[in-house]
Amino acid sequence: MRILDERHKALVEREQMLLKGLSEFLKSFGAPQQDMSLVERKLADLEELFLLVVVGEFNAGKSAFINALLGESELAQEGVTPTTDRITVLRYGESPSERERREGVVEREYPSDFLREIAIVDTPGTNAIIRHHEELSRGFVPRSDLVLFVTSSDRPFTESEREYLELIRDWGKKIVLVVNKVDLLRGDEDRDKVRLFVEEGVRSMLGLKPPIFFVSAYLAGKAKATSPGLESDALLKASGFEELERYVMNLLDEEGRVRLKLESPLGVVEEIARRYGLAVNERMALLEEDFKMSENVEAQLGTYKEDMRRDFEARLAEIENIALRMSERGDEWLDENIRITNIRELIRQEKVQKRFQEEVVADTEELIDGRVQELIDWMVYRNLKQWRAIVEYVNRRRQARYDEHIIGEVGDNFEYNRSQLLQSVGKNATDVVRRYDRERESAQLALSIQGAVAQTAASGAGALGIGALVVTLFTTRFLDVTGLIAAAVLAGYGLFVLPNRRRKAREEFRRKTETLRERLAEVVRRQFDTEIERSVERMREAIAPYTRFVRTEHARMTEARSALSEITTEAEALRAEIGAPGVRSS
Repeated sequence: MRILDERHKALVEREQMLLKGLSEFLKSFGAPQQDMSLVERKLADLEELFLLVVVGEFNAGKSAFINALLGESELAQEGVTPTTDRITVLRYGESPSERERREGVVEREYPSDFLREIAIVDTPGTNAIIRHHEELSRGFVPRSDLVLFVTSSDRPFTESEREYLELIRDWGKKIVLVVNKVDLLRGDEDRDKVRLFVEEGVRSMLGLKPPIFFVSAYLAGKAKATSPGLESDALLKASGFEELERYVMNLLDEEGRVRLKLESPLGVVEEIARRYGLAVNERMALLEEDFKMSENVEAQLGTYKEDMRRDFEARLAEIENIALRMSERGDEWLDENIRITNIRELIRQEKVQKRFQEEVVADTEELIDGRVQELIDWMVYRNLKQWRAIVEYVNRRRQARYDEHIIGEVGDNFEYNRSQLLQSVGKNATDVVRRYDRERESAQLALSIQGAVAQTAASGAGALGIGALVVTLFTTRFLDVTGLIAAAVLAGYGLFVLPNRRRKAREEFRRKTETLRERLAEVVRRQFDTEIERSVERMREAIAPYTRFVRTEHARMTEARSALSEITTEAEALRAEIGAPGVRSS
C-alpha cells in the first residue's frame, strides 16, 4: 500500500469513510465491543502491510509450509504435536528478533525479502486443544487479505476444517487451498482421489471453488536446504512447491496486493452488514407482531366497550321500567282516590300516606336496589373478566418463541429489554387481577352512583340506598296529597276545584317522576361510562410501556435498515470499481 496511484488513493479514502460509517452505525446500534474493535482494526489495517494468514489443523504442516515458503528451516517451529501454541506474526526485520505483543500473540522479525511487503500470520490449529488459541486465530481471519488454508493429504477436509472454511467464506476472503504431505500418497491414483474428495467437498458443502495445490512442504524444505544442483531440483519438482510459489508471487505482485488489500475490508463490511441486517429484519418482524398485539388489545377494548354499552342499555331499561311502573301506579292511584267523595279519607294524612306507600310505592325500593346491584355486579365481573383476557393474551405473547440466535447474535440488549418489559407488563396486569377485590369495587361503584343520584336530586343520600332515595324523592318532594286536599276543603271550593287540581296533580306527578326517571338513567349511564373509561384506561396504561418500546424500537430498526442499505450499496459500488468478482465466487 506504499505506492498507490490517485485512483487507488480515492478508493482507500472511500473505504475509510465506509468503515467509519459502519463504526458509527455499530456504536449507535449498541453493538458489542468485539464488532466495533474489528471494524476499527480493519480501518487501521488499510495503512499496514498485506496480511497473509495461514490456517489449518495442527498436524497439517502449516509451520513446515511457512518455513519452505520463506526458505528458512527454523523460523516457524515444527512438530507432530500442537507446537504452535500461540499466534505468530512474521514481519520483515534487519535481524531475527522476537517479542510478545499481547497474550497469545508473538511477533517475529526476519530478514526475508518476501516479508518486506507482506506479513504472515501462523495460527494454532483449527482443532486447537486450547479454545482460547482457536478464538484468537479466528479473530485474525476477518483481518486477513489472503488466506492460505493448509490441509493434510492423509486427513483432508476434516469437520473442523470445513467449519473454519465456512467462517472464512462468510468473511468474503480470498482462499488458496493447499493439500500438504503429498509425499505420503502412493501415486497419482491416490492424489486424484484426494483431489476429487477435496474439490467436491468444498464445492458441495461450501459453494467454493478455490485454487487447489498439492505440495510437500517437507520435500520443499529439504530442496531449499540442499545446495543447488540435480538433487535440489528433483526434490523441488517432487514437492510441487514451484507451481504454488509462482501462483502466490503472481497473485501478490504489487497490483494484486493492492486489489486484495482493497477488497479485504469489503468482505468484513458485507458480512457485518449481513448479520446485522438479519437481526434488524428479524426484529422488524417481531415488532410487527408486537404492533399487532397492541392493535389487538385496543380492538379488544373497543369491542369490550361496545358490548358493555349494548348490554348496559338493556339492564338500565329494567331499572327505568321499575320507576315507570311506579309512576303509572301513582297516576292511577291519584285518579281513583283524589275525589270529593273521598274527602274524609283524604284528610287522614297518616292513613293516606300508608296507603300510598303500600299501593303505589310497594316494593319499588327493593326492586331498584336489586337491579342496581345486579348492574354493579355485572360491571365488576365483566371488568375483571376483561383484565384476565388481557393478562392471558400478554402472557401468550411473552411465551412466544423466536430465533434468539439471530436476535441475540449482534449482542445488544434488544431481546433482553423486550423480554423484561413484556414480563413486567404481564406481571403488572396479573397483579391487578390478583388484587382485584370484587366486593370493594362493587361497594365503591354503588357509592359513586348513589352520590351522583343524590347530587342530581339536590338531596343528601345519607344512609339511604339508591332505591330508597328514588322512592323518597317520588313520595315526599313531588307529592303532598293531604296538603292539596286540605287547601281545597278549607277554601270551600272542593266541588269545583278538586277535579282540576287532580288533573294538574297527575300531570305534575307524571312530569316530575319522568324527569326523575330520566335523571336517574342519565346519572347511572354517566357513572357507567366513567367506570368503563376508567377501566379501559387502566388496561391501556398497563401495556403502554411496552407499546412505547415497540414504537421506539420500530423507528430505530427502520433507521438501522436504511443505514445498512446505504452501507451495503457503497460496499458493492466499491467492489465493482476495484474490479473484483463477487464475494461468494472467490
